[in-house]
Amino acid sequence: MSKNIFGKIGSFVLAAFAVIVICKSMNTANAQGQSNKGGSTMPQMKIGDTMVQVEWEDNESVKALAALCKDEPLTIRMSMYGGFEQVGAIGTSLPRNDQQTVTTAGDIVLYSGNQIVVFYGSNSWAYTRLGHITDRNASEMASLLANGDVTITFSSDAKPEKITASYGADMQTEDKSMPTRLPMEGGTKITLYFGDTVIPGVLNDSDTAKALIEKLPMTQHMSRYSHDFCGVTEDLPYNEDEVHYGWLNGDIDYATDAPYFTILFEDEESSERYGYQVNIGVITCPLEDIANLKGSYDVRIELAE
Repeated sequence: MSKNIFGKIGSFVLAAFAVIVICKSMNTANAQGQSNKGGSTMPQMKIGDTMVQVEWEDNESVKALAALCKDEPLTIRMSMYGGFEQVGAIGTSLPRNDQQTVTTAGDIVLYSGNQIVVFYGSNSWAYTRLGHITDRNASEMASLLANGDVTITFSSDAKPEKITASYGADMQTEDKSMPTRLPMEGGTKITLYFGDTVIPGVLNDSDTAKALIEKLPMTQHMSRYSHDFCGVTEDLPYNEDEVHYGWLNGDIDYATDAPYFTILFEDEESSERYGYQVNIGVITCPLEDIANLKGSYDVRIELAE
């Protein structure tokens, strides 16, 4: 009888261990990528700076969306609508198979073939289903979407062979007089003094930016060149994965080859031939405020009050 008891206990322990291993394997798989119902790797999705897990539908619309963000992330500016959703234009049309649908919080749908809708409430309309956010409940979806317009970003697991400044960037392209890159939400605000001219900026949370922040306040000698203000600076740590080609107008970069501290205000369209760039932030004023400056300056850089 004792042997039977120990045998049952041993079987129970083995079964429990198997469940733990299976659950761990499932969690690891979920962490490595987002899947559709057909099992293939599909886009990653961010709402603002928050990554969310999505179970994607297995349809032509999702495959077309995945193709759009294969080489570089697709960022869509969303707008609140109706008190239950955010909607944004994709910029192109995707295949559609609209059906009358009752949505719930977390649903992602295609509307009219050319707009993405993400729900934090419910609605009934003819949509093409794209997927459902699985790691946020209704209250959490409302926290992400019900407090003002947001951006959503779709990106591929696979990085392109040549990483450029636009890869993974939250951007605006409507107002060419302003920086292309949107400042990081919750980033560190700084002020740069070019003589009597004040240039505000926001630094991101990269290792390089954090190392620079530790040195503030500091004075950096900078000179005007064709598309930037630039100066040799101290060595700073950087992540090799963050080194890229080119810049976006308004970027504050650390160039690893000298090293240089640089603020780039024009020529983003032809900048991809320049490598060794690590973005650490962006200025937050009209580009002309710095582009109109001439000569050299001992620039005082301080944390903004």
